[in-house]
Amino acid sequence: MGDFNVTRFCSEHSASRTSTKAMQEFNNAIIAAELEDIKGTGQLYTWSNMRSGDGAISKKLDRALGNWQWFNALGDTYAHFHPPGISDHTPISIQVRHRVQYRRRPFKFVNFWVEDEKFLQVVRQQWSLDHAGSPLIVIHRKLKNLKALFKKFNTRP
Repeated sequence: MGDFNVTRFCSEHSASRTSTKAMQEFNNAIIAAELEDIKGTGQLYTWSNMRSGDGAISKKLDRALGNWQWFNALGDTYAHFHPPGISDHTPISIQVRHRVQYRRRPFKFVNFWVEDEKFLQVVRQQWSLDHAGSPLIVIHRKLKNLKALFKKFNTRP
């Protein structure tokens, strides 16, 4: 996050739509460093020459950048560009939102469970239970119950 004193794209300059060598070098440096702009809200232009009328110039000179590790861990994060105060630059704040990580592993049926003497007994018992609903719902509930019981096969001493 910072003031880079150069725009990255032509659209980030209110008075000029031409690409300069400095812009190309800046963009190439960002790409080479494997960085990308963090999503932004608020003001588009982050700097102003503080003039009005025909002499007014605004640019996006300030930005927040992140690498793939940042986006992977904090993908829901965004930079907010606040309205300018007395400075010619807008203040930036980063709103950090951690992604919720689900650590549950997918269920895997392990073939050696069938060798357990109680395996068939558990399957028969669960399969004989009555469940309400469509045939697909009934099968789903039976398999879900079996899944919970099969997981216990791994935890028994």
